[in-house]
Amino acid sequence: MIPEWAKGAIFYQIFPDRFCNGDRENDVKTGEYSYTPGGSVRRVEDWNSLPQEVDVHRFFGGDLQGVWDKLDYLKELGVEVILFNPIFRSRSNHKYDTTDYYCIDPHLASKRAPGQTQDRDLTPNEYFAYFVRAVHDAGMKLVLDGVFNHCGIDSAWTADPGRAEYFTREKNGGFESWWGVETLPKLNYDGSRRLWNEILEAAEFWVSEPYCCDGWRLDVAADLGHTPQTNHAFWKEFITRVKSANPNAIVFAEHYGNPREWLADGEWDSVMNYDGFMDPVSGFFTGVDKHCDYECSDLLANAEAFANSLRLGREGFPSEDSYLAAINQLDNHDHARYITRTAGRAGRLATQGSEAASRGVRYDVLLSSVVFQMTWPGAPTLYYGDETAVPGWTDPDNRRTYPWGHENYEIIDFYKNIIRLHKSSTALRTGECSVLRSSDGVFAFCRKKDDEQYIIIINRSESEKDFAINPAEYGLFSGGAVRVFSTSDGYSVGNREVELSSGILKTKLKPVSSKVIKLIKG
Repeated sequence: MIPEWAKGAIFYQIFPDRFCNGDRENDVKTGEYSYTPGGSVRRVEDWNSLPQEVDVHRFFGGDLQGVWDKLDYLKELGVEVILFNPIFRSRSNHKYDTTDYYCIDPHLASKRAPGQTQDRDLTPNEYFAYFVRAVHDAGMKLVLDGVFNHCGIDSAWTADPGRAEYFTREKNGGFESWWGVETLPKLNYDGSRRLWNEILEAAEFWVSEPYCCDGWRLDVAADLGHTPQTNHAFWKEFITRVKSANPNAIVFAEHYGNPREWLADGEWDSVMNYDGFMDPVSGFFTGVDKHCDYECSDLLANAEAFANSLRLGREGFPSEDSYLAAINQLDNHDHARYITRTAGRAGRLATQGSEAASRGVRYDVLLSSVVFQMTWPGAPTLYYGDETAVPGWTDPDNRRTYPWGHENYEIIDFYKNIIRLHKSSTALRTGECSVLRSSDGVFAFCRKKDDEQYIIIINRSESEKDFAINPAEYGLFSGGAVRVFSTSDGYSVGNREVELSSGILKTKLKPVSSKVIKLIKG
């Protein structure tokens, strides 16, 4: 069963090293150890400096205490679920090369927990138990990132002859690696039942007492084994074990392509909705792909293509519940920052430079996109810094530090208001959805549940548009209408009557704008 709390929930993804440094005593020290590529690790002293092209060995010092210190900020923003990038022991800053699935990385943990007195230093896991309790006490959930397709080259497993079956070897004697990256040896699920058991036990461990984490995000989940049969069998057992330990946990996967076969059999609850949300949104609103690698001007403001992409994406979800729990992001740690994409220009850090990521960005496009994100079915998910319009090309430039003290408060206030609208409405959170119009650069749809109904209108064109509709023809309320949220030259919140004459709702939309209209029952 997909937990109710996940449907339409506001997730907030955190790349720990770049969010907030709450404890300088646990920082990685320059030269503390070597990491390839990059050589010796480096402690970056200037929090506001930017990522470099080779960045995995550079640490800014963000940690769990920094997140703990900002729980009040996250709660005020409206966050309901913290989604971490990996936090287990690892030698890189991104930690997608786990070396110990049973240990929180010591550079992310602290030896003391706020408000706790003890006569000895806490272990990383003990500190984490206090941290999760604080997250739960703040009324939020916490989901972990499980990197089970591959581990780190420095894992104890790679040097243990007794675990040789956990890996396969290339002809040259080296480990088979993920995407040819030598630091990421791929795990051999096809050849080792013992490996299955170790990973399954780790999955249970973190959703059980004393941690009681609220679920898993699964990295490159469909590529786990060498055969589909292995993949399907493993994930069926994985979700069974996780939900036996914590029935209210969520399990969702990173997945490109149609997820139906995985979701229909209950192997995952839902997915990171790349094909059904991030891709269509990027094309329609920005005219570039999610990596900012190429322009797709044929999709820009193409409402017909947008509607078709959303429809095809929806077909990948066998149930309404799995669709309502889909992770709907504008960007994340693997893709270009969304505000950079609004400039409609392809580029990368190596070719354009970091400063160009802020050039020509469009806040009108950003605001309309976020309104769509917060009103379309799914779980709207922010990547840390989205709410203050942090720019950046794709990895590693998308992993800039959160600009504490230099925030864009106008954008933060916008996010707070649109998140508040989303959370206050059962229709926007879990209601039915129907497309009303998709033509001439305008995309309109409705959300409804019980006695609550909304029409959301997006005008992505560069010209003013008239919009008219007879709500009754779509089985919608026709007693009246009020605009409750809009974007155009900024944003507006609050009820404002919309013309509804002879049963026809009429409104004008400025270029690149959006409106959320609440219908009144007659």
